[in-house]
Amino acid sequence: MSDLNEGRPGPLNGIRVLAATQIVAGPYGGVILSDFGADVVKLEPIEGEGYRSSGASVPGEGKRFQSLNRGAKSLALDVSTEAGRAALHRIIPSFDVVLTNYRPGVPERMGLGYETLSALHPGIIYCSITGFGERGPWADKGATDLVAAAYSGLIAGDDKITPEGSPAQMTPAISDYVTGLACAASINAALYHRLQTGKGQRIDASLLASALSIQDFYVMRQDVTDAILRDPMMERVRALRAAGGTYAEVLAERGTYRWAGAGPPRLYYNGYNAKDGQIVLGCLTKATRAGARRVLGMPHDRTDEEGFDPYDPEMVALALRWRGEIAEKVRQRTVAEWVAAFQAEGVPVAPVQIPEELSDDPQVEALGIMVDFDHPVTGAQRVVGPITRMSETPTRAYRPSPALGEHTDEVLRAGGLSEAEVAVLRQEGVAR
Repeated sequence: MSDLNEGRPGPLNGIRVLAATQIVAGPYGGVILSDFGADVVKLEPIEGEGYRSSGASVPGEGKRFQSLNRGAKSLALDVSTEAGRAALHRIIPSFDVVLTNYRPGVPERMGLGYETLSALHPGIIYCSITGFGERGPWADKGATDLVAAAYSGLIAGDDKITPEGSPAQMTPAISDYVTGLACAASINAALYHRLQTGKGQRIDASLLASALSIQDFYVMRQDVTDAILRDPMMERVRALRAAGGTYAEVLAERGTYRWAGAGPPRLYYNGYNAKDGQIVLGCLTKATRAGARRVLGMPHDRTDEEGFDPYDPEMVALALRWRGEIAEKVRQRTVAEWVAAFQAEGVPVAPVQIPEELSDDPQVEALGIMVDFDHPVTGAQRVVGPITRMSETPTRAYRPSPALGEHTDEVLRAGGLSEAEVAVLRQEGVAR
């Protein structure tokens, strides 16, 4: 066990991760592993990861970079040089896991390919994140979260559209974050397998696979249901596209399919404007819908009755009228009044909040989710802490994001380089 991991009581205490990561997906996977106690070392170019300066008020210390790289150490090493790659290869045996997120071929050019590293350390667990996967016609194409969300159907599936009628960006970057979580889970599974067999392995993750995974039944095919719902909708969508139909028209056509296939019209699984804000109702059972009807005074709504036909235009028009009636009722009272009334009936309800107000939210405070740090460059900050809690091996947010090259000497020496060798790398501009 490395002495670099002292004081980390999490379940991954003693596990070391080299994270050659950038932007969101890979760094977020590193945050999760760090919270579980792993010693995560971020490999950066001499000038630092480009995302450091994205939206930064302080050069090189952007708020988003800090949030996505907390818990890590920074190793600034120029692996485009022979000396930098040699130093990197020297320290690989001191790591258990390598996590990368680049286009296929880029890690190989950096000296970070799986074949190279597994030859140096046969037990290495190597996790690669790409946009479109390792093979296929799109494998070598670049993909940010927005590109993957468009290709995978996430944007259209969530009806994301700008006021001008164009596809709109999803916030947060769902494909990125889901991929980071998937990588953390896969790495843990691989570590367990290695414990049993002594064997390392390669893990391949992609934004595309993650996006498809969380769309499950929309992507899924099933002949009986598809013949009634999906296939006719797809025929109409293809015809619309061929005729130059707008994005809004395509979404509207798909909306009829979603309406028909989702069971009763979602009058009580919807958002509404109250007198001083907004609320959402989350009723997915007959019992909670009945509770919502009682609170709202809607006994005449028949959308739960067996005879309601979502294909019948008259019934659809009736359901839309009832939704308008609900909207008008909700406008008459405050958010707090509605929340109290619905909760008294056991109806799932919540106020609609914006993310910037959640750091001081009473429920968030009660759970202890936020963690206070003193960053060496930007000072006091509150960050979102671990995604889960564990009773025997506590998860923790261990430190703020690192300053560029803050741990270079420490990491290189722990990997077997002498102080004199590290000094030479610094003098030659290979390390920072």
